[in-house]
Amino acid sequence: MRDFGIGPDLKTNQEDSPLKLKSTSLLIAGALFGAAVMPAQANNDAMMDLLEVLRDKGTISSQDYDLLKNAAAADKEASEEVANKVNKVEKEAVSVSLKKGAMKLESGDGAFKAQVGGRVMADYAWIDDDDRAERIGDASGDGSELRRARLFMKGTVFNDWKYKMQVGFAGDEVEIKDAYIGYTGFDAVDFTLGNHKMPFSLEEQTSSKYITFMERSLTNDIFSPGRQNGLSAATNGDNWSLKGAVHMDGIDNNNEDKDEDYGYGARAHFAPLVDGSNAIHLGVSWHHQEYEEEGLNNGTHGDQRFRARPEIHTVDTRPYLTNIDGVEDDDTIGLEAAGVFGPFSLQAEYFDKSINTETDDVDFDGWYVYGSFFLTGESRAYEADAGEFGRVSPKSTVGNGGYGAWELALRYSEIDLYDSSSAAVTDAGEKGDIFTIGLNWYATRNIRVMANYIDATVEYPGQGISDEDIKAFQLRGQIDF
Repeated sequence: MRDFGIGPDLKTNQEDSPLKLKSTSLLIAGALFGAAVMPAQANNDAMMDLLEVLRDKGTISSQDYDLLKNAAAADKEASEEVANKVNKVEKEAVSVSLKKGAMKLESGDGAFKAQVGGRVMADYAWIDDDDRAERIGDASGDGSELRRARLFMKGTVFNDWKYKMQVGFAGDEVEIKDAYIGYTGFDAVDFTLGNHKMPFSLEEQTSSKYITFMERSLTNDIFSPGRQNGLSAATNGDNWSLKGAVHMDGIDNNNEDKDEDYGYGARAHFAPLVDGSNAIHLGVSWHHQEYEEEGLNNGTHGDQRFRARPEIHTVDTRPYLTNIDGVEDDDTIGLEAAGVFGPFSLQAEYFDKSINTETDDVDFDGWYVYGSFFLTGESRAYEADAGEFGRVSPKSTVGNGGYGAWELALRYSEIDLYDSSSAAVTDAGEKGDIFTIGLNWYATRNIRVMANYIDATVEYPGQGISDEDIKAFQLRGQIDF
């Protein structure tokens, strides 16, 4: 029992005096005021102790004590009920944000998160393909297309489970891009299961929303495995990452009359310099692809076609082409280097593919290098923990008193699919190079206009065919949200 220091002179059997009544009122008022400024639980505990002292000393009657005790208990229950309701509302509440143009939702306790978004890229191309028209009568004309039109939803469930579903609608077709779940609850490693990008190539890992040119380089079609249906594991630090994966084919099941092809690979990167708008990136990738036998247990492998567009997506033809019979497997190695020095940046990759057939081996290689410069002083946004490039944020925004960001870029790509020494090669294959000039206008963080001039050369070594030149001017309007 607490002793609040109320003296015995207040306890008397005589008739209450005015002084006593006044003292009692002051005591109760003081207690009520003290309780009002204390936390709810402490309020009631202190009040009950005080009432017991006053009753035991005869300052208040037992009837008054019971009345005040019941009132205090009721107030405690009401306070607890209100607190529980507030906590429940906070946990069940959903916050919605449109910050920086992205729609994000989050539960009150933070255990559930979701983001809804998409992208639209409208392309237009004017093409000069007269050499091919004169040779075989198969030339590409001017054209337009919705290069990409996608919607996605991604987020987390119960804190540690991630997911993403991304669907494309370009070309009047529905195509599933990303469709995966993942677990991020371990400190050292994250896992992803489903259809997603395999760990290969700096250019491939950088989203199409952020690449410098309208199309990835000529080498990407030939050497990158792209998205596949499989399992990957990744770990990273502030300036490095390591990711490995095993996969079967993409979401299109192709195991009719055969086992489905499968592969595995890994990518690692290290950034020895990350300092504000300056960065240096180094990386290496490796991928192994197995091609299963055609017809179950018949002991033979089918032919594989390796081909690429001239960095112009509106064309139907893929002039860089080689067909190889009896392909059993292949191994591809990629080397990456990039540097960002304020408004100036450089990026380059080299690839080598060794193809094993039932008769002999075939080797391809290719590379690209490019530089870009921001006329308005911005920098490419390098993400050092992932080893990829992200969104460019203009220093000024069109529609908010600014003029956006302007970037000038130059790229050279080269590829060699020629191998006349292999009996498995049904045609000797093509070689070629492409020179691209690019101009990008970032009106806002989410809106970009791109212009590319392409000058591509296709060579047919050893085939007695003259080189072909393909020239094109392309425009793109892009928005993502």
